[in-house]
Amino acid sequence: MIAEEYLRTSRLFRRLKNGPHGQLVELYATLLVNDERASHGTWRCLNLVGGLLSWIERRGLRPTDLKEQVTERYLKYRAGKQSLQPGDRAALSGCCRRCARWA
Repeated sequence: MIAEEYLRTSRLFRRLKNGPHGQLVELYATLLVNDERASHGTWRCLNLVGGLLSWIERRGLRPTDLKEQVTERYLKYRAGKQSLQPGDRAALSGCCRRCARWA
């Protein structure tokens, strides 16, 4: 299943796009579709981005504050809770560039 098919039925995607940063999540999902991600890769990317956006909100930051240093802090925080996967840094790096531009 490709990303577009996954997004049609994903509860995670619906929850994120109906949240406070829904427009950014929708733009990021469009990029995932264009990258032709497999469904698990799409889920992982959305899960990471959702976690990052929640984390920055709890710290009083905005998506425009996203920089590589903030992403690294989030990855350290996340690593304390669960294991990181090899593509996690790349998925969030792409999100940072896009969030800063579109927020």
